[in-house]
Amino acid sequence: MPDIGWSEMAVIAILALLVIGPKDLPRVMKTVGQWVRKARSVTREFQSSVDEMIREADLEDARKAVRSAKTMNPEKLLSDTVDPTGTMAEEMRDVEREASREAADQSPAAVEKPAASDVEAEADGDATKIAAVETLMKRAPPHSVTPPPAGEPSGTGGDSGADADVKQKSA
Repeated sequence: MPDIGWSEMAVIAILALLVIGPKDLPRVMKTVGQWVRKARSVTREFQSSVDEMIREADLEDARKAVRSAKTMNPEKLLSDTVDPTGTMAEEMRDVEREASREAADQSPAAVEKPAASDVEAEADGDATKIAAVETLMKRAPPHSVTPPPAGEPSGTGGDSGADADVKQKSA
């Protein structure tokens, strides 16, 4: 509302009294009061409409935020954050393609199967190792040679023959 001081109001009242006259002044003041009341009512209604529009706009923003949270893809968000240009993903695809090509090149026909004689020779070598460890265990005191761990064939775990000889000499 405009700033009207008491002096301005007094000037307006004197002018109204002179122009309108003392006889019609109360009726004019009543009419002016009704217009002011209507103006305030319209202003109040307009303000409430503006407030409602603001509330709806805020609610719509909140609705949009909820919708975006529902449709958010955390995997894509993470990949965009870690690799925004997509170069790492492309390199990973290249590595996967290369690996699949190498796997295809090593088809079952291309893979060599060990010959039966190779398997027998390997078994004979294991038997020889087992016999050597058993012989060392018989010669060495029990505290100097640790037995192989459970579930592991003898000859692959425990102390080797050289370690057993060193322990035996030191005892």
